[in-house]
Amino acid sequence: MKRACLAFVLFLVASPALAANDWATTGKGGSAGNLTPAQVEAAWAEMPRYQAGQDQKALLAMNWVVINSMNDPGQRAATAARLAKLLEDPATTADARQFICAQLYQVGTEAEVATVAPLLLDPATSDMARLFLERVKSEASSAALRAALDKLEGRPLIGVANSLSIIGDEASVAKIIALTKSQDAAVALAAWRALGNFGSEAAVDFLIDSLKKADGASVPIESAAARTAILLESAGKPDKAMEIYRLLADSGRSLGARQAGFRALLAATPEEQRAGLVAEWSKSPDPAKQKVVISQLTALSDEGLEKTLNQPAIGEKVQVALMEELAARQGEKMLPAMLEAADSGDPTKVQMALRFLASIGDPQVIPVLIKALRSDETSRRIAADALAQRPKGAIGPALLEALNKQVDIREQVVEILSKLKYYEAIDPLVELARHQDPAVYEGAVEGLRAICDPDDTDLKRMLALYLDVPAGAQRDFVERAIAYICEKNPDAADRATILLGLVEKHRDRDQVRFQAAVLPLLGRLGTAAVYQKVQPLLNASQPELSAAAVRALCNWPTAEHAEALWELAEKSASRAYRSQALRAYIRVITLPSDRPEAETLRMLKAAMNLADNHENKNLALSRAAAVRTLETVDWAAGYLDEPALAQTACRVIVELAHHRFLRQPNKAHFEPILRKVEATAKDKSIAELAEKARLGM
Repeated sequence: MKRACLAFVLFLVASPALAANDWATTGKGGSAGNLTPAQVEAAWAEMPRYQAGQDQKALLAMNWVVINSMNDPGQRAATAARLAKLLEDPATTADARQFICAQLYQVGTEAEVATVAPLLLDPATSDMARLFLERVKSEASSAALRAALDKLEGRPLIGVANSLSIIGDEASVAKIIALTKSQDAAVALAAWRALGNFGSEAAVDFLIDSLKKADGASVPIESAAARTAILLESAGKPDKAMEIYRLLADSGRSLGARQAGFRALLAATPEEQRAGLVAEWSKSPDPAKQKVVISQLTALSDEGLEKTLNQPAIGEKVQVALMEELAARQGEKMLPAMLEAADSGDPTKVQMALRFLASIGDPQVIPVLIKALRSDETSRRIAADALAQRPKGAIGPALLEALNKQVDIREQVVEILSKLKYYEAIDPLVELARHQDPAVYEGAVEGLRAICDPDDTDLKRMLALYLDVPAGAQRDFVERAIAYICEKNPDAADRATILLGLVEKHRDRDQVRFQAAVLPLLGRLGTAAVYQKVQPLLNASQPELSAAAVRALCNWPTAEHAEALWELAEKSASRAYRSQALRAYIRVITLPSDRPEAETLRMLKAAMNLADNHENKNLALSRAAAVRTLETVDWAAGYLDEPALAQTACRVIVELAHHRFLRQPNKAHFEPILRKVEATAKDKSIAELAEKARLGM
């Protein structure tokens, strides 16, 4: 509550002193400053009894009393005196004293210093009191602040030391110097910071002596010294300032201090000698000198930059910065140097050169960018982004050549061709996709996924590829890619039309082997026309055709024919078909849908009862994570005691428990279940997640 009061008081302090009639015009501010004498006296009487959290009506009224007194010196003095008198009244509350000090900050004068000064010693009013004394800035107020240094500790002491440094009270320097040795680390740090605000002879001498005696880097001393040096320069005392800067540049200082020192030394160097000093420092291994040199490069002429760059033994970081600055100014004139840098083998230099080359349209850049695709990760990314942004006609042929000849960067090349959507790459990628090595065909097929359109030309090539590759993992991979390409057609009902046409026109359309090969592919497209083709073949006399039709139905992308899958799973004479259909049924019924969650859970329970092996039971249980209800949690928890299903149950429960909308209202219900998961889970990460969920983390 005291913090709330202080925040309100600070708001009043920060508010501008608006004229009452301004507020009357807007109709804001409570009374708008138009107070009757009775209202004023009521506010004076009520305000001293204010406690944080009470109605602030009296404070608002008093704020207007103070504002209205500002334009009349006599009224202002009387108001300040009356406020000060309330500070002397023991009945005035601590919260009211804070408010009064804030108002005195607005209208008080030296006349109130003696009354306010004792409040420095009360932590509740110390901040407001010192801010008032800081604003008055008289000998009496400074003396009061100085005297408090001997009596305070902790945060109030820090505040007073800061106030004395802000008003530049040189008489307090000795006491603040003594505070740098305080056992309270926060007080000692504040004392060093305060010393940096003086720039007085005593402070300067102490800081110089401290720098000389410091055993290694000391950020508090260095920061105070750096600020003091700036004050000395502003006061026209460059000699003392340079003495500090030279000390800051010593090798034992922190990097920031040394940079400040070297930057000042460079700035003090005559202009005609500055380029020479930059050139000298550019060869130094000292990181502070290098950083200062780099920060000064924009001030050098082209001639100065080139002269520095051509020096022997120049620092690597400086060299890179020099080349970047020259490149920004001279553009393509720097191309030969950048091509050389790109071939240097130095990652920093190579990356700088590649960033430059990315902006250059010269054809000789292309081989360099392609070569960089086999470099470190950052260089590869820079080169790949640059290549993907070039015109297809300019970069495409070179990428195709690299695709065929540079096996080690084939993956990166395919990715770039995909981003470019370079149609000329389709045939070469199809050839690579026929390769039986997954490391080769997978990348090629991914490229085809990205580049091909769902049109007759591209799908014809993809269908030919599909039929050429062997059944199994490779054909499945191509199958999914073709489905992805067809899904680029925004009309879902029409996605299979072109492919069905290609199938009907194929020379082998009447052969069982051909039909069996294409049915699973068509099933992935899931249109009405495909179902009309698949459904009659589910009970085909040829086992090869019926197996393909079952697989096609199992590949269906939606739950549209879930009933047909259930019928197969329940009634098929083939155990293999029953298992395939059941797994597909479990998959599609747990896809996002408008079906009530209770109905989906009922369907999963039925699938669990139908499953005749642990693999399918675990699948049914695992998909329950998509049904986010408390009933699902209880169902999964029922399998924690079954060894073959317990670990899946643990994962499902943990996943459900991490949905706050489900867990938070049901903490008590989750508690014992999650504890059991913690004890049951063999995977340590699952046990940890269960514990976090139980604890609400």
